[in-house]
Amino acid sequence: MQNKTLRYLVVATLLFFFKVTTAQEKPELNISRIDSTLIQNANAVVRSEEVITEINSINSITTRTKRIVTVLNKDGKGYADVYESYSPSIKIKKLEAIVYDASGNKIKTYKKKDFSDVSAYDGYSLMNDNRVKFFEYTPLRYPYTLVYESEVETTSTAFIAPWVPIFGYRLSVEKSNFKILNPASISIRLKETNFDEFSVESTKSDQKVSYFISNVSAKVKEVYSPSFYDLVPVAKVALDEFSLEGVQGAASDWKSLGKWQFDELLSGRDQLSEETIKKVNELVSAAKTNKEKAKLIYQYVQNKTRYVSVQLGIGGWMPFLASDVDRLGYGDCKALTNYTKALLDSQGIPSYYAVVYGGRNKRDIDAEFASMQGNHVILNIPEENEDLWLECTNQTMPFNFIGDFTDDRNVLVVTPDGGKIKKTKKYEPQENVLRTTATVKLKTDKSMVAGIKKVSEGLEYGWNSNIQFETLKDQKLKYKEYWGYINALAIHEINLKDNKDSIKFTENIKVSSLSYAKKVGKRLLVTPNLFGCDQSNLPRYENRKTSMVISHGYINTDEYIINLPNGYTFKSLPEKKSIETEFGSYTYELEKITDSQIKFKRFLKIIDGIFTKEKYEEYRKFRSDIKKIDKTRIVLIDHKN
Repeated sequence: MQNKTLRYLVVATLLFFFKVTTAQEKPELNISRIDSTLIQNANAVVRSEEVITEINSINSITTRTKRIVTVLNKDGKGYADVYESYSPSIKIKKLEAIVYDASGNKIKTYKKKDFSDVSAYDGYSLMNDNRVKFFEYTPLRYPYTLVYESEVETTSTAFIAPWVPIFGYRLSVEKSNFKILNPASISIRLKETNFDEFSVESTKSDQKVSYFISNVSAKVKEVYSPSFYDLVPVAKVALDEFSLEGVQGAASDWKSLGKWQFDELLSGRDQLSEETIKKVNELVSAAKTNKEKAKLIYQYVQNKTRYVSVQLGIGGWMPFLASDVDRLGYGDCKALTNYTKALLDSQGIPSYYAVVYGGRNKRDIDAEFASMQGNHVILNIPEENEDLWLECTNQTMPFNFIGDFTDDRNVLVVTPDGGKIKKTKKYEPQENVLRTTATVKLKTDKSMVAGIKKVSEGLEYGWNSNIQFETLKDQKLKYKEYWGYINALAIHEINLKDNKDSIKFTENIKVSSLSYAKKVGKRLLVTPNLFGCDQSNLPRYENRKTSMVISHGYINTDEYIINLPNGYTFKSLPEKKSIETEFGSYTYELEKITDSQIKFKRFLKIIDGIFTKEKYEEYRKFRSDIKKIDKTRIVLIDHKN
């Protein structure tokens, strides 16, 4: 009897062990199953991804996602951090994550209740009814694999997430599949980009679209490369009939989509009180032109309002009433733009709401594919000879200056007659100028003192003027970092002047260094280019993959009067050096003023543009040659001894 009982326990234990092992092991997730070519240069690998977007009706879309990602190291961890947002119009119906170790053994399962649930508060929103459920796994060791599944239903169909199977650098993809199910045969539009370069397989019918990609090795970021989304396959999807937070719409081109936005999201939201209109009338009474009036109104908005985001329901796309902004004194980009537009309307000055992708990396509204796009709103005032562009969320920016956040890109201008694609202002290299002048006194003990004046215009204004809003301590730290190649640099005085009328920013700085020169016997070695040395250090690529994009051109000029130490002079000065290339030009020049005083002059012009990948090495050499010349030293001789 005891033997039978023992045998039963042994068998039961083995069966239990077998079941547990079977349930917890997934050999196919073992890291050894990943092809070595996909491991190379990768921080993570998408083992498998399937996204199914089902269009139930113009009021309902369901998206089911299953993604398996193996994280190879700590730099790839972000590719396995998962989240889903939800709101009154977005419902999360399923949410699950399972973590496996490198061998494919299950570590833990996380159900929907285990996900963190937080407000989608972005740090500047006053109100926001979006929330986020997210899962962030902290691994004990690498590599590990995360299997993620979700199902989300939304009643707003104006936005359909595009398929971007390669969603970051150093990410390989074993396979990714995107399906659009359209059982009701609702009219949809598609735009496919970079499919041929990645051998994307596609099948299409009235009720189903499918895309598939496999075995894509990780891309490595290269300096001066195009936008990432210009390099990878992307499929955009839009419905010709849609719903946005319960507001129905129909559009197949930018004219009709802009017309819908004007009629449904903007119309009737520009009313102002008679008291406010009277105040604006008095404000602009002495102005003679529409441009002068617009400038006064812009400054009025800057002084009266502040930027606060509000994202409640359709408020994420529909601006506050202009009267509410006038009363409350705050609003988001939509509300402040609409308010400024209303004030201009009161003076008979036409202006238009313009939707844009804001960011330092230029991104266009896709002129060929009408859909809900953009992440920001600015204001367009069409003048007879120029377009004026106003950034209405910034209390300190000069009138008709948008900087590199929204410059030189396609935007959607929303008019009563419909949408139009326009290009925002492009700042040419000759407009983006930084002029640095200085008077320098070198001393016999290797030290130097100098007074420096920097004047910035165009984009250089935007790149340099924000230092005025820093504390004095942080200003000094930034200047020390900017001239970090100067030993023992001390910053003594800083005087800043912001001329918003001419859009010029002037910096007057007094500095010193205890050991600027190098003493060799009775000689001093001095670098005349004290404040304009090129600090670029561009990498060399054996086989560059991407074209080279220089986003913004500019001109930097330097001119210093250098007073030599008492008793020192020079025998000769280096000859003038000049470089001319298709990327720009450079000159370096020293002139004798007296035996104890010399003038240093430097000119650098960089030209923006798109260049072939083969040109990168020429540009790298151009910058390398500049850097070398910038460090040129001269020899000062102590003629007293």
